[in-house]
Amino acid sequence: MLGITRFVLAILVLLSHTTGAGFSFNPGIVAVIVFYFTSGYLMQRSYRRFSEHSEHPARTFYLDRVLKLFPQYAVVVIASFAAIAALGPAEHVLFLNQQASLGKVLLNLALLPANYVFAPLVIGPMLPHPIIPPAWSLSSEFHFYLLLPLIFLLPRRGFLALLCLTLSIQVAALFFGSGPFNSDNFGYRFIFGVLTFFLFGYAFSKAHELFYRRIVQTVWVLYVAMLLIVAPAFGLLANPHALEVLLGAVLALPLVYAAITLQPQDLWIKRLDEQLGRLAYPIFISHFLAFFLCEKMLGLQGQSGLAIPAVILTCLIISWLLSALQRGVDRYRLASRGFDSAKRLAEA
Repeated sequence: MLGITRFVLAILVLLSHTTGAGFSFNPGIVAVIVFYFTSGYLMQRSYRRFSEHSEHPARTFYLDRVLKLFPQYAVVVIASFAAIAALGPAEHVLFLNQQASLGKVLLNLALLPANYVFAPLVIGPMLPHPIIPPAWSLSSEFHFYLLLPLIFLLPRRGFLALLCLTLSIQVAALFFGSGPFNSDNFGYRFIFGVLTFFLFGYAFSKAHELFYRRIVQTVWVLYVAMLLIVAPAFGLLANPHALEVLLGAVLALPLVYAAITLQPQDLWIKRLDEQLGRLAYPIFISHFLAFFLCEKMLGLQGQSGLAIPAVILTCLIISWLLSALQRGVDRYRLASRGFDSAKRLAEA
């Protein structure tokens, strides 16, 4: 049921940008943390297959990730700039009022710079934000992909040392509400802190080994203690996103465990899970474009009433088109993996 779970998380991110942006609690942040954990879980399993079956695991893994993420992402980047040029800058949709320039388009297409729009690590030409506003978190995820082959080579003590380092950075950041080192940038956005969530999911994928199972249990108990004891005692919940980060960390493990444990027997549920799972990523990257189109073409400017269902419907249509495009790319992607099982799946 991981596909349905990811779809619901993507919808929560969409809704958080319509109704949750001005609220003290933002469920979209919780969803992003669960996405990070899920990615750590899935990518460890994926890279293990590459290491077992591919002659060049790192190279083929990177190619696989580029082909999985970049075609749809590039389409939305170009479509967003084209829509602004054709329809004029947005009046009510955040950050979709940027004029296209070659440098800005190329930086957005490169993806990795999208994470560096938060002080103190800022790439000036990317400002005020990526043209796909949630792309900063996608950039964080790709940072993890780049590190994954090195993480995979770490001995157990090395993995534990890396986890302790990034966890220390994140927990320390939660104690600061402002300044260059704070709960928002180093606790939620930059890879230096959020790598913890990826490593948490990575360890969960190896929980059949006692060493990693103990890590998962310890990290989860630490986050529970932070949420229920430390944060209230030290006033950390007043800091930006601290509540959502801790809640997401606590919920990620049981949610993903339930999603992978539940194995429906009905064929239609399995197909629904697969189809909704394919829509999660395009929903995540295209919902701001849907906001923009609803404002410009339908005249819907509010964040309630008809605007929300119209945005969801528009986003689902865009996402279905993007997923249809990706199916063609996936056939080539699977055939390029370099091992026989993937090639047979691509030919099926």
